[in-house]
Amino acid sequence: MKKILSMILSLVLLLGGAAAAGEETAAKVELGTIDINGAFTLQCGVPEGYQASPILVTKDALIAALTNEDPQKPMMTLSVSYDETYGNVERLNDLDADALALLEETFYIVDPTVEITYGETGLGTTLLIARQSVETPHYLDFLSIYKGYFIEFVLTPSEGDEDRELTEDEMKIAVDFLTDLDFIEADEAAVLARKAANTDTFTAEIFSYDKETGEMLVTLKMPMIIMKESLEGLLEEGAKINLADEVEIESIEKSGNDVILNNEIVLRDEGDGSYHVYYAENDTAYLIAAAENMAYPVSKDAVFEDHIDPETLETLETPTIHTLDEFAEMLATEGVSAVGPGFALDNVTVSIGEDNTIDKIERHYVPWQ
Repeated sequence: MKKILSMILSLVLLLGGAAAAGEETAAKVELGTIDINGAFTLQCGVPEGYQASPILVTKDALIAALTNEDPQKPMMTLSVSYDETYGNVERLNDLDADALALLEETFYIVDPTVEITYGETGLGTTLLIARQSVETPHYLDFLSIYKGYFIEFVLTPSEGDEDRELTEDEMKIAVDFLTDLDFIEADEAAVLARKAANTDTFTAEIFSYDKETGEMLVTLKMPMIIMKESLEGLLEEGAKINLADEVEIESIEKSGNDVILNNEIVLRDEGDGSYHVYYAENDTAYLIAAAENMAYPVSKDAVFEDHIDPETLETLETPTIHTLDEFAEMLATEGVSAVGPGFALDNVTVSIGEDNTIDKIERHYVPWQ
């Protein structure tokens, strides 16, 4: 089993018991969708005074924090993580004494002074309860299993009150939370929505694709974003700012809330405390390197979506979809021994999904290709 108690405790310290604003509600809230062993959308009831915030949601893991404006209230963290070793285990109730002893040992290895007891939810699901009341930070860790997913719900005192022992009332809150936690069968749309949320798209220059290793050699670039506060006192003639390369400001003018530097670079005010950087001449984004000459694995299901007719270089009304083999052939020949616009840095994007693999390649028309 992948024990994540130490990760949860680290997360608690990072969050620092920060209060979360928001109205209290009795309605259940949706936390996200997981789909490694069946697709489920998790939803939970939220204890009075708390707000639930998903921190991480992938196909096989979900972490959510429950925070309270009252600094005396404990921090609560839910984690759901799939373990293939327990893929056939329906509930913790199904494990025998030896299997439970193995789970207990994973706690003792991390924390030898922990006290372990057992309880159950209001629906009769067995809970392994690990209590730390000797060392700090104190915590209560509730562990259960559903269809191979380990469910952990950890309570820790606020950061400024780590030596406070958690109460029986707070233990009841945790049991009630786990009783009300729902695994609802999810449809394909929910899974696709999670994948989209975990996918990043980059402008890319593709150098090669190795069909044997399934890796693509690429340089990835992304639009430059600058926080306004980092430019305080620098937006004046004679100053120098760093836009990937150092730029000396020879002229500066305003256009609404936007700033134009040297008649070449536009700092576009996004209204969120940041500037997005554009070239004034063609209103294209100023790109900076996210990765250079790096090998990325390519999903076996990845496709190449071409929005250009390689012969006429015109934009297609409906893009053509190509397999990886077809893409590899086009990559090897375009601009060398065959027609086509090639795969230059400014006309290609790649999408990298939650497994850190390239899931999709797209090529678009640009007027200078």
